[in-house]
Amino acid sequence: MNKQELFNKFDNDIAKRSRFMRLLLATDQWFNVLLKNGSQDETISSYTGRLIKSGNGRWYDCLLCKILNRFEKDHCNKSLGE
Repeated sequence: MNKQELFNKFDNDIAKRSRFMRLLLATDQWFNVLLKNGSQDETISSYTGRLIKSGNGRWYDCLLCKILNRFEKDHCNKSLGE
């Protein structure tokens, strides 16, 4: 990815989400690093979804996805890659 493509990606991300939603996303990613030792570029839902899909999810990972499913059906699977 060249610099211009990267700048366009950033501009698209800003245009796509409000400042508040970007703040929530950054907070989610921060908690992923803090609590799960996951990637700074991935949300807790995505990380947890990958753990469950690979068969390495623990009971509390399944519980988190069940809780999130109350807000959005199949949330952890939909968030894969975020």
